[in-house]
Formats: sequence, structure tokens, C-alpha cells
Amino acid sequence: MKKIQFLILFALFTTIVSAQDNSFLLYSYKGNVSVVDNKVESKAKVGQPLNKEAIVKVAAGSAVTLICNEAAMFTFVKPGTYPLKQFGDSCRVSSNSVSSNYVKYVWAQMTESHGSPGSNRKAYMNTVGAVSRSINNIWIDPRLDTVNYSGGDFPLSWKSYSEAKEFEFLLYNADNIGTPFYSTFVTKLKIPMSDIMAKIKPGNSYFWTAAVKGEENDELKVLNYLTKETFNAFLANLKKQGAAFEAPAEQAYRLGFMLEDNHYLSEAYNYYSKAAVLDSTNVLYRSTLMSFKKDYEIK
Repeated sequence: MKKIQFLILFALFTTIVSAQDNSFLLYSYKGNVSVVDNKVESKAKVGQPLNKEAIVKVAAGSAVTLICNEAAMFTFVKPGTYPLKQFGDSCRVSSNSVSSNYVKYVWAQMTESHGSPGSNRKAYMNTVGAVSRSINNIWIDPRLDTVNYSGGDFPLSWKSYSEAKEFEFLLYNADNIGTPFYSTFVTKLKIPMSDIMAKIKPGNSYFWTAAVKGEENDELKVLNYLTKETFNAFLANLKKQGAAFEAPAEQAYRLGFMLEDNHYLSEAYNYYSKAAVLDSTNVLYRSTLMSFKKDYEIK
């Protein structure tokens, strides 16, 4: 009996301590939203850290979404004054549909000063590239193990361990990986999707690889060419997973992150670019776009 009482008291103590340690981050807002911190009132700012003693003021027609303790999101949409110390329950991770990985990623990017913002996205994503088993002069980044594509111009790229001047790009049907149905020689370490669009059809899957001219490479990567309808349905589902309120720039950035995590690289580039334009003052959005372009050889 004493053991049970001790466990109950310990659980209550842990809950109280946890509530006392709540910390917040202003994720997104619209309209007239201000923050009172240390008795000083200022206009809300995306990425602004707040402690439990802060107060958020929301005017009529305005809204604000906060992140709490790295993992939970909640939104104030009604006009009023909100002392954050009264919203400890909102810090519990519940059925919120926003990816917990994404929330943790945004928290880390906006609160940690070390490293280049947006450069460690993969550490918070579910996708993991396959280990290369080939021994040849070509290395294809595991980020490109699978590419889901529905439109836009995007390069398929690789690295070369040799000083070769010419490379062969090869494309295979998914049901016949013994013989490529298309090959071409290029002088760059990449080929734009626009160069192969006439060779592939929406709704089909393919394999591709690259090799130094005169050599072979048996390391095949997947290219899924999806229809616009398939992509639009997938995108609509991602949009539904946002917080109760999300400004256009924050939504675009989240969609870019989630699309990249699901191998829609051309489409992710489009939304990262939108986020950087919609909020040109946001260092994270600009830096992520630059990092993405570097990762995928986009000039």
C-alpha cells in the first residue's frame, strides 16, 4: 500500500515539476497579436521564445499558434488575454495531427544557435536512404534513393570519384531492370527532369542510375512519376495536418518539410521557395532554401 502511495505521489510531483518547466515558442500568427514578457509589451514575432510567465494578447480577428515544450502545438483564435501559466494542459502531446518530428525540428531550429539553420532537416525526418553496395566511381546521395515526382524541373544528380569528363545516364522500366530503355551521355554531374520528360509517363515507376562513360553501375534508384491527381490528393491531406491556425509562410515551410520527407523533392523545392518569398525576413526559411539547393545540386 505504501509503495502504491509513493508511486502516486511521485507521479503527481513529476506532473507539477513538468508544468512549472513549461516553455513556449511563437510559431505563427496573424493580425494584432502582442506579448507581455517581463512586464514589457511588444508585437508578436515568429520564433519568439516565451516562458510560462508571459502573457499573449489576441485582438479581434487575430490568431496565434504556439509550440510548447518542443512537441505540442495549440492555437488561440478568440480575442482575449492569455497568461501562459494557465495553459499547462495544452503542453501535453495529444491527437494533434501535426507531425511531432516537424514540431521538434522547428523548435530546435528557432531556439538553437549552433550550425546552419535548416541544414540538419534529415535528422528529424523519417526517411533513411539505403546503404550503397556498389564499388564504382559514382556515388548517388541516399537522399535520392526514391524520388516521387509529379512536375516541375528538378535534377537527378550524383558525385564522381574520378576526374571523368563524361557520364552515362540510364533509365529502366520497373518491370525490366536488365536493359535500359533510354540512355544518354552528359558532361555534368546531373540531368534535369526536363531532359527525360518525353521518355516517361505519369502513373509509372522507373529505375535510374549514372556511370562514368565506359563503366557500369548496378546501383539503381527509384523514380515514381505520379499523376497530378495523386499528388494533389496527397498535398490536400498534408494541408489538413496543420495547426488550427497557420500563416501562409509557415504552412508553405511545413509543406516543404513534409514533402521532402516523403520524397517529393521537386515539389518540396517549390514550397520552400514560397516560404522564403512569403517571409523574406525569416532566416530559417532563407537558409533552408539555400541548404536544399546545395543538397540537390540546384543552381
